[in-house]
Amino acid sequence: MPNRPDPAEAPTAAPLTNLTRSGGEMFAWSDRPGRDSPLLDHLIVELGGPGRSVLVAGPHPAGLVAALAAGGADVTWVLRSGTDAEAAARAHPTITVRSGTFGKIDLTSGYDLVVAVDGLQRLNSAEGDQLSADDLLRRLAGAVRPDGTLVLMHDNQLGAHHTVRLDPGARFRDDAAWSAATADPASRAQLTSRLAGFGLTTATTYAAFPEPSAPAVLIGGETLGDVASPLRPWLETVLAQAYTTAFRGRPVLADPRELVSRALRAGAEDTVAGGWLVIASTPGAAGLPPALPDVLAADVNGVYAVGADGPVTLSPAASSREVEGLRRVRVVRPVAGYRLEARLLELCAAADVRGLRQEITGYESWLGTGPISGPEALADLSDIAVTGDGPTVLSARWEPATALPAQIVLVRALWQFAVRLTTGGRPHPWPITASAADLAAILVGMAGRSLADEELRAAVDLQVTIDGAEFGLDRAGRQAHRLALRSVQPGSAPVDVAGYHQLAEALWRQRYQASHLLAMMEWTERIIQSRDAQLSRMDWELQLLRRGWGGRGLMLAKRAYKMVRK
Repeated sequence: MPNRPDPAEAPTAAPLTNLTRSGGEMFAWSDRPGRDSPLLDHLIVELGGPGRSVLVAGPHPAGLVAALAAGGADVTWVLRSGTDAEAAARAHPTITVRSGTFGKIDLTSGYDLVVAVDGLQRLNSAEGDQLSADDLLRRLAGAVRPDGTLVLMHDNQLGAHHTVRLDPGARFRDDAAWSAATADPASRAQLTSRLAGFGLTTATTYAAFPEPSAPAVLIGGETLGDVASPLRPWLETVLAQAYTTAFRGRPVLADPRELVSRALRAGAEDTVAGGWLVIASTPGAAGLPPALPDVLAADVNGVYAVGADGPVTLSPAASSREVEGLRRVRVVRPVAGYRLEARLLELCAAADVRGLRQEITGYESWLGTGPISGPEALADLSDIAVTGDGPTVLSARWEPATALPAQIVLVRALWQFAVRLTTGGRPHPWPITASAADLAAILVGMAGRSLADEELRAAVDLQVTIDGAEFGLDRAGRQAHRLALRSVQPGSAPVDVAGYHQLAEALWRQRYQASHLLAMMEWTERIIQSRDAQLSRMDWELQLLRRGWGGRGLMLAKRAYKMVRK
């Protein structure tokens, strides 16, 4: 056997002067930090600044901590994992790292900014006393200096991301999934009330979507719960896209987009939000921004605020703006009207073929006949609103670098709607056994046009290009996605967010189709048997007639007639 080096003779690493152990660390343990969130990074870095002392409580993305330090802030990072604390101290020598359970960390000096956007769940350590949620909130509030600010993200246990989760054994499989029972407070009102009891004044609160670890949309102010807001149609579109991106390829009980869409129409989006972001301060805080917008969002184009007048860019994306013939754009048009896809689904459920033809014809007229450029060429039916002045694009993230034929644009939009009808188990006026291609041909025919096979293939390839640019699919992933889109049948599950409910619905449709085929086979067999019986009886009657004198005479007369004609 080869000689192994003596651990005592191994070179020791340089001592970490910026690491303080407070006790209660969890060794041989690692908390997976949350995903990078440009939206949270923008808000927190804006609240930081040169000379300000910042406490980062819990595991956070290293990019956020590095951005705070790069902005000139004096950063202190508290981690319960001893391994994570050592790695953070080595990677960020300019910040102070403290490891241990949160109850043993010395917070008497106070901080200008306290950041806890990872929540309360991972502040307790298994090696120390388990503090309650109120105790953790009290310690966080006590760490805020006069004129200081607390930024806290609290997980909503009733959120859609928990309701639809389908991942058995996750809490036993991953270290980072362990947490003490810190579910309280259970609502945004309880959270702000308890912070007020600890001496903090809430300046701004947001409902975060889709998940608290990486929110893409923040809704607050008067827009939250206001069903009459002109931002409602746009919010339904952007939230659907956010949940599609977050849950694509993940096992879920049901499609979260349906749940959030219903809650949004009822003004109850705060109840199913992924979490609540609270920005609170001590009375008379001077470091808080004078006003924060009601709606903040982030996508491939950066971070932006949205109001009734449209978007305002806060932090543009640094990546390339053109990908494989597609150009990144940002279109946000909060208008009063109805979403075209929602209207078509209602008409399909009511079997209103005349209304469907009118809506599709209006959409086809709006597209026109010439080559189409701009966001209209790639906008889904869910991204289009119909107002008193006609259709308009509510939201768009991509546009083609070169104009596309109007026929391909029309086919792609209607085919995509047909896919959602088929995979979502939506009721429609046509047979349930119709495939997505058959439904697309019917819908295109309502616009007064025909659908060729090469046009459908071109539309599918265009959709694959869009999804590949949106979700970063590689060559193999795009090929698999193309095959899945081309093979959408009544028993197919959704190709983006395949929930158990949708899978059960697809299984029911498969069984219905199989039972329908079996019934047709039995009916055909009965018809064949009935006709065979009739033919047998007619043959018997003919044979009987032929054996009699009358039948023989008729046969002789028939033969004589044929001979005379010849």
